[in-house]
Amino acid sequence: MIGILFEKALDFYGASAKRNSAELIRAQYQICTRQLPLVYTILLSSIWGVALTSRAVAPAWLVYGTPVIFTFVFTARIHHWFNARSEFETVERCRRAMAQIKLLGAALPMFFTAWALSLFEYGDHVIRVNIAYFMAISGICIVVFMMHLRIAAYQVALFVYIPLVIRLLLTGDSALVTMGVNLLIAAVLLVVVVYVQSRHFRNAVKSEVALQRASEHNRTLANLDSLTSLPNRRLFFDNLNREIALAQENSRRLAVGILDLDGFKAVNDLHGHTIGDLLLQHVAERLKRLVGGDVLVSRLGGDEFALLIKTRNSDAELLLLGEQICAVLRTPFLIEEGRISISASVGYAVYPDVAKTAHDLYECADYALYQNKRNNRGCPSLFAKEQATELEQRGLIEQAIRSANLDKELSVYFQPIVEVSSGRIAAFEALARWHSPQVGQVAPSVFIPIAEQSGRICEITHTLLAKALSEAANWPHEIKLSFNLSALDVSAAERTLKLASIVMRSDVDPRRIDFEITETAAMGRESEVQASIADLRVLGCGISLDDFGTGFSSLSQLHALPLTTIKIDRSFVSELDKNQAGYKIVKSLLSLSRDMGVECIVEGVETNAELDMIKRLGGRLVQGYLWSAPVPAEQVGVLIAKHEQTCLFLAPMERAKGQERAPLS
Repeated sequence: MIGILFEKALDFYGASAKRNSAELIRAQYQICTRQLPLVYTILLSSIWGVALTSRAVAPAWLVYGTPVIFTFVFTARIHHWFNARSEFETVERCRRAMAQIKLLGAALPMFFTAWALSLFEYGDHVIRVNIAYFMAISGICIVVFMMHLRIAAYQVALFVYIPLVIRLLLTGDSALVTMGVNLLIAAVLLVVVVYVQSRHFRNAVKSEVALQRASEHNRTLANLDSLTSLPNRRLFFDNLNREIALAQENSRRLAVGILDLDGFKAVNDLHGHTIGDLLLQHVAERLKRLVGGDVLVSRLGGDEFALLIKTRNSDAELLLLGEQICAVLRTPFLIEEGRISISASVGYAVYPDVAKTAHDLYECADYALYQNKRNNRGCPSLFAKEQATELEQRGLIEQAIRSANLDKELSVYFQPIVEVSSGRIAAFEALARWHSPQVGQVAPSVFIPIAEQSGRICEITHTLLAKALSEAANWPHEIKLSFNLSALDVSAAERTLKLASIVMRSDVDPRRIDFEITETAAMGRESEVQASIADLRVLGCGISLDDFGTGFSSLSQLHALPLTTIKIDRSFVSELDKNQAGYKIVKSLLSLSRDMGVECIVEGVETNAELDMIKRLGGRLVQGYLWSAPVPAEQVGVLIAKHEQTCLFLAPMERAKGQERAPLS
């Protein structure tokens, strides 16, 4: 029966506790673990003080029996709360503990008051004053200690002070009556203090909770990508470092995959950034559904994602997963009632096979992705050990580019573009050459992509353009300058203005300048490229589309861009007299250029047989080793003079094929 009543009482107090927040309950519980042992110690001290004060007048069972029972109970509670300091309780256990405290906060003061007032009846004036003193001091201390738990503090004040004050007022003793009045005033003021301080405590807990939540939110923002809710670059590398340490301890493999979307920039340009953001969200969802929980998917930024693979990291499993990812992302996305198609390329690196640190593992995977996008776009690939030397060399080149004195280290070579009918030089194409004190001579096909990634490509373009214009100013005015631009050079209006400024400061008529861009440079940046080319055309410069026919959207580029020249790639010209497919392509492109009213230059002409075929097809301008390899600036004058003297009398002679070709910049 007593147990049932106790449980009902706990339910009553627990119901009031449920209205409080979990954070407030935990805060109250933590304070109780520190202060309740002191409360019980004070009570024990007061009980034995009252008992010893009354030992000469009261019965032994009342003087000693009851304090002994209180001592056992309070000692057990002290032991319980002392041990509770090192334990972590659930919110529900904390709520139940608070309900118990509130119940005991009612029961124990009643028992203590009833016992003390029983002894009060046996004492004389002095004993009664001592008992009242012990009760008052104990009550004040307990209320102060329990003010964070308002109900418990009120109960102590109610069940200690009200009975005591009434009993003191009923004695008729002026001194005790005065004490009772003072205790009543003190109790009222104490209740007010408890009310105010408990509110401050609750507000302090709320403020701390709000601060913690704001801090957690900031940590979330710092570690999660706001668009896709995937781990971001910071959290990816934190996880990677931790998993590498675990893999090292357990002697197991660990794989990192870097994934890049092919065609995402075109989606942004065509449909806008809102659709682009929705596409990234859909990509993130597909990746999470495909890889499951054993692969951590992160978004590193832009359209680049990372995979942290703790299992399934044999070479065959990785390539199979990569094929599945590429296949899933090739499936068109339905976004706002439209179909959007992209693809993806994946590069993998495995710990500890190719790298042993997070940074090196990422670099290897990124390099595998870079090579994949160049040679096998839309597929997965693994970083091979033999690529380590290439990556190391690439790192050295990147460092050399970052610290290079561009004006001293860069130079310009020139290759003539010749009129087929007369043999005269119509133009020179400027070709970049870089000799670094650190890494030696580096081919443009190697250092130009690295410069684009390192952010120095525009500086390189400006330096080379200034040098080329300085040389072109000394040529005959009928000879033009053809100059290659990087994709980044025509990606923003301010960069186009810088090019225009360099041209205007030179002594070369802008109409003598043809700027070359590649199809891949224009892809995905149609609006920016069109605006930049329009500005250069207003200046008077010509625009050539380089490597025509090797990209993905040649005809659309011809339609969209205000071109003045197209250049047929040398891959179609090789052995033109024997290759029927190449013959048909060159014939069609020459006819197309005539119909569109744009000039056409055939690149890579190396034999007289190829030249004869181009003549038959009506080609007007050619470029290649049949006339000259690229030459330094100081040899251009000699080359011009030689062509002027011999073009009317001698047919071009075939040059040795064994001469090393210099890649175009």
